[in-house]
Amino acid sequence: MLPAMTCWELMNRIHAVLGERHRDAMYEGIITGRDDDTVSGILVTGEPSVYAIHHAIATGKNCILCNDHPFYLFGEYLAVGLADALADDPVVKAKRQLIEDHHLLIIRLASLWDTARPKWFSSALARQLGWQPEPQQAGDQWTSAYCNVAATTLSELARSVSARLQAKALRIVGDPNQPVSRVAVIHGFAYPTLVLSRALQDPAVDCIITGGTPEVDHCTTYIRDAITAGRRISLVQIGYEVSDYPGVEEVAEWLRGVLPGMPIDVQPRPAELCWIPSTEGSK
Repeated sequence: MLPAMTCWELMNRIHAVLGERHRDAMYEGIITGRDDDTVSGILVTGEPSVYAIHHAIATGKNCILCNDHPFYLFGEYLAVGLADALADDPVVKAKRQLIEDHHLLIIRLASLWDTARPKWFSSALARQLGWQPEPQQAGDQWTSAYCNVAATTLSELARSVSARLQAKALRIVGDPNQPVSRVAVIHGFAYPTLVLSRALQDPAVDCIITGGTPEVDHCTTYIRDAITAGRRISLVQIGYEVSDYPGVEEVAEWLRGVLPGMPIDVQPRPAELCWIPSTEGSK
């Protein structure tokens, strides 16, 4: 017999086990559905895409736990005016209708994971890559996970990362022949430049691996400037969703222990977009 649990009870159970409550934040918490709706099954995903929604429906899961917002709203400062601008957008309207038609609960827990377990997703990514992340230091709330790796080159490291993660659209900043032996792993979106600057405070770090960084706010320029100034450093961007997927898998496994008897599934790894590979150097 399945455990009887409402959406509100689910949230309280997660809070109790994590030892941290969900702080009030715009575009976080219960996004669709009501507190008293019954949870009959959970799909864990990074991005609550239509692909993920279809999988939840097909497998009988009426609740989606996710990192991102179903209607493309990242946060208070990066989504100013976006909700109003997208109110009549046909993609948003069709997606909202699909969610309503199937009475789906969608709960976004991004800030909760990053507050209660700030290195969880980055460490999961490091473990997927075959590395052992260092233990978190007391008071360290940054998401970067640090790993000593077998001596290699940037080019060899990138090939290994691509193979392990089935990532076909890596972007690299740095000398392909640069030696690498210590890596900072940052899941998701390394934004702003402050996150990269924090990783470089470890003088031994010679490579940063992350999901992606923005061009507009000079994150990749920051790394290029560091190289030009004499720092032996490189940056490998593997793709946002690809970088979060190992953490999604670990969260799902954790939830199975927290919610025994509750049907819990993980969104299958999505097919990745792929660009035509360049024949030029990657520096």
